Amino acid sequence: AFPQMAIDVRVEDDPVDLMRQNIDLRISYGDYHYPGLKLVRLVHDDVLPVCAPEFWHRHGNGDTSLADLHESQFIHTNWGPNYASHPTWADWFAASGGSRSPNPSHGRRVGLSSLAIASARLGLGIALGQRVMARADLAAGRLIALSSVSVRLGHPYCAFMPPAKADRADVAGLVELLSRAAPATCGKVGAPR
Repeated sequence: AFPQMAIDVRVEDDPVDLMRQNIDLRISYGDYHYPGLKLVRLVHDDVLPVCAPEFWHRHGNGDTSLADLHESQFIHTNWGPNYASHPTWADWFAASGGSRSPNPSHGRRVGLSSLAIASARLGLGIALGQRVMARADLAAGRLIALSSVSVRLGHPYCAFMPPAKADRADVAGLVELLSRAAPATCGKVGAPR
């Protein structure tokens, strides 16, 4: 969409000093890291149980429910103490009407939602996958959703821009493109602040 634009993608823990590092746009989980910067809420994602079809054929299928599976079959995302609002398996079971709370020390643990989805895609277990990140794998059949029950993340994903850069055509165009690309099923929330 923007062939003339050079984009430098970095993965860094929040907060980042956008002014000092001359950053035009920061996409972050949560709307609280950057007071004083222009904010556009992009998407409020949710998580649902996903796994590779082959995994489910080996370990589930038929009348098996997630409540019946051994704890070693679950993939747990550990976002660390700064992201305590991320839903856990206990949250998902509560939302689905159950009370099970799989112990993370008995399953696989990963430090990123993208690693949880990759692990599930490889057939290593069942992950609470973020719908936005799992969308292409679900559409291609590399992952299957094991339930329609989902749990909303604690915060939206947001774009932050220094006020002086927010009105630049390239930055505003990229934010608009990102906002339009957010799937409607995940609670598009593009209200600027």
